Amino acid sequence: MTSYFHTPIPSSPKQKAKAATINSPLSDLDTAIAIQGGGAGAIGNYLKAHWLAAMQNMKTAPTYDAVVTEVIKTVEVYWPDSSEGVYTAVTIDGTHKEATEFTLTHVASGLTLTGSGLVRNGAGQITTPMTLTTAS
Repeated sequence: MTSYFHTPIPSSPKQKAKAATINSPLSDLDTAIAIQGGGAGAIGNYLKAHWLAAMQNMKTAPTYDAVVTEVIKTVEVYWPDSSEGVYTAVTIDGTHKEATEFTLTHVASGLTLTGSGLVRNGAGQITTPMTLTTAS
């Protein structure tokens, strides 16, 4: 658990439920403090900086796309601040086997990160990088 305004209680697998009782409200407190201190923009910047870490911490087994079976279509995740979220691939490029547009929610803040606009040429090189935006 990453935090900005407190030291989280470490949680071993055995004590995870007990630690969550303390850490979860603190995660909500972190979000509230961030909103007061920097507004939704501060949290939006957090989401943009940490979305890859959230994707590495899956809460559930992923569901793969029915057509491009190598690509994750949806999965529940944990953000580094312990907030839960849901990743959904909106547009999938079958040639390059990747999501070119996705959404990723952050439950504690009520914001959704959207990645869109990724374009590759015939050689697979990125010609237009993905743009990340946040909205409630």
